[in-house]
Amino acid sequence: MMQRLAVFALAVMTLAAVPYALKAADADALCPLGNATLVGTYMVIGTGYIVGVGPVTSVGVATYDGKGNVVNTFTRSVNGTISTGSVTGVYTVNSDCTSPLTQSNGTHYDRVVAPDGSRFNWIETDTGTIVSGTALQLGHE
Repeated sequence: MMQRLAVFALAVMTLAAVPYALKAADADALCPLGNATLVGTYMVIGTGYIVGVGPVTSVGVATYDGKGNVVNTFTRSVNGTISTGSVTGVYTVNSDCTSPLTQSNGTHYDRVVAPDGSRFNWIETDTGTIVSGTALQLGHE
């Protein structure tokens, strides 16, 4: 019985300390605003290569709502063929400023966001692509 009481007391003390530990971790966060780090419209440019297809380059604007949603409108050249389009996506900004993005067309990206949200660098993580670029928030040129 005494052993159960000791285990119970230890569990209660551990759970009581969790909010303080989480608060301390947030204080050290590079991007403490999470998804709200990215809000507004960004100029986006990317270049690279699609294996078996050829070179690719794109330019466009991406509008972030600060809640994990983005609309990306772009013009691109894939091996010399020009196209335009618009896709939606969902993103997360982690406390260390890393930020995965998945777009509605099935493409995936890893990004690193500036703590003030003014810019980010990105790389596509889909097999067969060697594409990366930069985005700059309008108004922070």
